[in-house]
Amino acid sequence: MALRLNRFFLSLPLLAGLMAPAVNAQQEVLDDIIKPDVERRTIKESDIDSEDFEIGLYAGVINIEDFGSNDVVGLRLAYHLTESFFFEASAGQTRLDETSYELLTGDIQLLTDEQRDLIYYNFSIGYNLLPGEVFVGSKWALNTAFYVLAGVGNTDFADEEHFTYNIGAGFKVLPADWLSIRFDVRDHMFEHDVFGETVDTHNIETTLGFNIFF
Repeated sequence: MALRLNRFFLSLPLLAGLMAPAVNAQQEVLDDIIKPDVERRTIKESDIDSEDFEIGLYAGVINIEDFGSNDVVGLRLAYHLTESFFFEASAGQTRLDETSYELLTGDIQLLTDEQRDLIYYNFSIGYNLLPGEVFVGSKWALNTAFYVLAGVGNTDFADEEHFTYNIGAGFKVLPADWLSIRFDVRDHMFEHDVFGETVDTHNIETTLGFNIFF
């Protein structure tokens, strides 16, 4: 019995040497079958700059109830409190068209030329929703964010100031770490009595803006 055990243990190295080529060949076949052939892309991603302030200009169209759609330009200054919350101050101006009543009557002018200059300013708080990326080609990934905001302010026209609420939403794209492109839609809500009766109005503004971080 001892002799058989000795022969068995002495034959183990020989068996291992004989089996090694077969095992290696089998492993090579498995590697060829399951090895993924994936070419990894190098993507350059635009990060938001480390500064918390953002300033920029915007332009677009604002529809003032009863006064038609008018060009609007303005300035915005934002402070990013966290990655999600930000505060924003904005000021804009437009020039009102004639109302349909004025156009029909011809001789009656409800407002003078100076009274048709409308200026507004507001202070809002915003929240970034659904941060993501948009891919440009195969090597560029631009950060994006959808956001909502709401605030209060003042609207000045017809020699009167009107307390104003504003709510809105927007979409932001960052082509560089210091630059953002913003598309905004907002509703400026205030009441006025230009026609002799106090009315609540909803005034929709659509703008495109360019902001820089500092």
